[in-house]
Amino acid sequence: MTATEAPEGSSDSSDATSRHLRGSTALLAGRLVALGVDFAVHVIIVRYLTKADYGAFSYALAVASLMSTVVVLGLPETLGRFVPIFQERRAAGRLLGSVLIALAIVTGVGLLCVLVVVGAQDRVADALASADASTLLAILVLLVPLDGVNLVLQSLFAALGRVRAIFLRQYVIVPALRLIVAVALVSAERGAQFLAIGWVSTSALGLLFYGALAGGSLRGALRRRIGAIEWPVREVVGFALPVFLTNVFWIVLLAFSTIALGVMVGERDVAAFQAVLPPARLNYLALAIFAILFLPTIARQHEQRRFDDLRATYIATTMWLVVLTFPIFALTTVFAPEFVTTFFGTEYESSGVVLILLAAGYYVHTAAGPNSATLKVFRRLRYTVVIDLLALAFGIALNLVLIPIAGATGAAAAFLGALIGRNLPYLWALKRIAGISLLTADYLRVQVTVVASLAGLLALREVLAPGLAIAIALTALAGLGVLAVGRRALLLSEAFPELRRGRLGRFL
Repeated sequence: MTATEAPEGSSDSSDATSRHLRGSTALLAGRLVALGVDFAVHVIIVRYLTKADYGAFSYALAVASLMSTVVVLGLPETLGRFVPIFQERRAAGRLLGSVLIALAIVTGVGLLCVLVVVGAQDRVADALASADASTLLAILVLLVPLDGVNLVLQSLFAALGRVRAIFLRQYVIVPALRLIVAVALVSAERGAQFLAIGWVSTSALGLLFYGALAGGSLRGALRRRIGAIEWPVREVVGFALPVFLTNVFWIVLLAFSTIALGVMVGERDVAAFQAVLPPARLNYLALAIFAILFLPTIARQHEQRRFDDLRATYIATTMWLVVLTFPIFALTTVFAPEFVTTFFGTEYESSGVVLILLAAGYYVHTAAGPNSATLKVFRRLRYTVVIDLLALAFGIALNLVLIPIAGATGAAAAFLGALIGRNLPYLWALKRIAGISLLTADYLRVQVTVVASLAGLLALREVLAPGLAIAIALTALAGLGVLAVGRRALLLSEAFPELRRGRLGRFL
């Protein structure tokens, strides 16, 4: 049966969409609170460390992130697809076996990375042309196995619907610990090595929390004796490797930009690029959070052959992403100069254009919806591999051309070009394979409102020259306008039935 031949979705499957939207919104709310803490930590670090020290720390962190891509091998997304399927089929042994396979691979490859970096530290220093960055990398490389296992367990909890565990680890424990590390960094007048050790320690403590909950969550979800453990190695690895090739796009592109800036221009341009990357990533925030529960939700709908509900889940999710991301997009583009100088100081004034370009790239990706995850659920991995590798090659080529000309600005422009080049063919493949098209009246109406609102905010900025506080208020008002235009497509009453009791809820 093809996607277009699928039967209508049941109420159970529609409830799954509502649970996904409700749970994802709760996670997003927690993440927003945590982001306030994270951003305070980022500002403290940027202002306290010298630009050279911060550049070295960012450089080492980018290299460690690149290795993390190899470690996870697409296994978190693989579990996000297979755990719901094995749970639907009541295949307890295969479910547990797939989790153990993922943990073993991530831990083994991660420890191998640690041994290689620590054992060849002198050669790493020569390759990075920075002894400080090499020392920091020897510490931060411990994040590779730690974060890899954390991602595997997060995917497991998402597939099992354990939202609270993800909420506490991701948005309470780790952000609070990193704030403590940043405050201790300043109060004790320590350096970048202290910061690196603190980063590794917070990840280790978060892993201990996840590990303490994992066994009980599995037993509660299976509700039966597991019996003999089965090892679906071929299924897991066969799916994970193509997914890994698509995941390479993200970290390799940003890591390549950072490394190329360090080699071709210098550490000051690395700092100019990395300083505004976290606020630019805010435009990806909603998609990253919603994807946690989106993948297992549509995996279940696909397994149940509820393709109409799957398409409805995709459209509703994408509309939520656009509405929630717009205020951030406006703040990091229209008011980027005010944003940068307020938080990072006049030394980073040139990073305003970098922020605009990076934010635009992330918004393009978010507004296209979770297309890659959807194609993976349909097992059309060849499409995702080809599209992502071609987009990565295009982005690297743009970096090599633009960085010598424009430094950090050129790297940001290359990022935007790569994201546009990636999402256009994804939208075509989504329509062809899953029958999902974003060219609906509701979606187009919202995007027209987004463009008009940006133009209006730009005009107000030129006339009023507002400070950041006024800019935030203006973007919030514009965001309410976008919400009002798109409210009918958000399934608010289904996801939040309690809204019907209040005046604001009834209006929405």
